[in-house]
Amino acid sequence: METGREQAEELLRTLAGSRRTILTTHITPDGDGLGAALAILRALRARGQRAEFINCSAAPQNLRFLWQRGEFHVFDPDLHGRLLMDADTIVATDLGGAKRLGRMEEVVRASPARKLLIDHHRYKNDLFDQALIVEGASSSCEIVWDLLRSMGAAMTRELAEPLYVGIVNDTGSFQYESTTPRVHRMVASLLETGVEPAKIFRELHCAQPLGKLQVLGNSLAALQLECAGRLAWSSTDRATLRRLGIVPRDAFEVVNYLLRIRGVEVGLFFFPVDEMRTKVSLRSAGNIDVCTFAESHGGGGHRYAAGCTVEGLSLLDAQAHVLGAMRELLTTAGGELES
Repeated sequence: METGREQAEELLRTLAGSRRTILTTHITPDGDGLGAALAILRALRARGQRAEFINCSAAPQNLRFLWQRGEFHVFDPDLHGRLLMDADTIVATDLGGAKRLGRMEEVVRASPARKLLIDHHRYKNDLFDQALIVEGASSSCEIVWDLLRSMGAAMTRELAEPLYVGIVNDTGSFQYESTTPRVHRMVASLLETGVEPAKIFRELHCAQPLGKLQVLGNSLAALQLECAGRLAWSSTDRATLRRLGIVPRDAFEVVNYLLRIRGVEVGLFFFPVDEMRTKVSLRSAGNIDVCTFAESHGGGGHRYAAGCTVEGLSLLDAQAHVLGAMRELLTTAGGELES
């Protein structure tokens, strides 16, 4: 790992000396955050170290095949608060920002444990004692793969499967620009342990709730194009999700489909968290830095995939505010690469 070598070595020393390590990732974890933390958990336990994975919220149903009994716990202050306060080390993976610790943020901040971050998002660090951030990595799981090799961990199927899922998640099944020759070589080594791509595809994609496809259909039917077809956007609401019996996370994937429209450079998806808070997911086809845009609205992410939450405005007002700013950005960009 050329980028962040010194930070990686320091982080490994901290992990090696940790008596009790707590792993965590962001709210509503995805395959990358979950996979990275699970792989570290298993590697530490294989070395005889005490480690727990405690997260502020549950994982989506299609990722629950990844862990075994006793490997993943949803945070309960009465059960887990003392564990976090007694830990030597707390490791967060794929976080993207301290607020994404959700209801665990306060206790993590209060814990005297040494706090470590492993991430590939832009991050303004106001919490962690050690941060290994490799923005050029395809995923946090790619960074963890390097760390495990440096630890001398045997790359078993138990370690390889969550890493594979994380890489698949964050490369869009190897279709994003983050898919490099190195990523393919890394994945080949994971497959050699016995990881089954077809099985994982079925787990991830072939057991979706009907409501998730229905909200996708509704949102795509309602999408709007602006800026001469360069901007596509859509939204849904909480009443629709309740009627279809799905959770908000199942709606956010809509944004990934908007870039499939010919000529679209930016896709936006709006979802009202409550009457005065609206979550916005942003995707770019490669000409616009949506991370910088999201950061200017209190969010963050990656250059071509980001998100933010607009507070203090209704859904309609939030849409008007964000769309107005994006129209201005697209007009300024004029089709050229945004610096």
